Amino acid sequence: MQLTWKPGSLNSALHAAAAVAAGKTLVDPQLQAALAEPAEALKQEIAVVGLPEKAFRRALAGFATQFDAPRQLVERAVVKVQGNTPRGDLAVAKLTAVLTAVVQAFQKACPNPAETLRLRERPLREQWESRGAGMLRQISSLTDERLLVPEATIVLVHPALGGGGEALLQQNAITFEAVLTNPEPRLPEIVRMAWLLAQLNCDLPVFAEHVNLQRLPHVAAFALLPVALQAAAEVELGEFSPEQLQRAITTWHLPQLADLDASTLVYDWWLTYQTDKPAWPVALTALDQMFG
Repeated sequence: MQLTWKPGSLNSALHAAAAVAAGKTLVDPQLQAALAEPAEALKQEIAVVGLPEKAFRRALAGFATQFDAPRQLVERAVVKVQGNTPRGDLAVAKLTAVLTAVVQAFQKACPNPAETLRLRERPLREQWESRGAGMLRQISSLTDERLLVPEATIVLVHPALGGGGEALLQQNAITFEAVLTNPEPRLPEIVRMAWLLAQLNCDLPVFAEHVNLQRLPHVAAFALLPVALQAAAEVELGEFSPEQLQRAITTWHLPQLADLDASTLVYDWWLTYQTDKPAWPVALTALDQMFG
């Protein structure tokens, strides 16, 4: 997999604001305070306009890997999740205003984020280059040789949560908090990186045709979780166990699923996959049905 690394100033603002809006506690109290009001205003405006919040935020993050201006992001994200509508221009104007306030608040609290992120890139790259390719080979062997994308972009973002990231399937990109230490010593951050990168081709029709599109992002995230941990164990980057699976769910901020014990469900699904060895698309569909 050919990787391009880049700092993501705009993605950093979006990432931190989304965390604040979701009620998470940032590492930096000053950044938390600076973003509290604009992040809430953005959340409320998304609701007023009538956009699905998760899908819209995902679209914003994706387009932020390609464009720098808030209005460009909003225009494309609105069309992406809602299509062209008569109220589109008004929605874009209002959302651009609140998004601009988020970006300005972030930049005031964290000046020159791109420069800081570039300094943090080298140690992460060195860690990745030592074990990353080996993990990806294991992931391919454990799943489907078509699963891994040939090229991907790693967009480094400010470590607002002390460790985090998101797979942006449509852009073949991931956001990744540029931490300098592992927040959970038993779970190296480059394993998280491999897990995110492994999700990027899950939207191919061959894999996603029978998966509910609304659930696809979290189905991909949970499906690749035991795969990444198993691959990491093969290159001596931790163990594979039910405890490690639960640790990853907690540390990597996977969504809580109502009325489901996700850790047990995914672990049992993985054991069945290893025993029965169905095609990977069949396994993904089965996991989606278990979540459904």
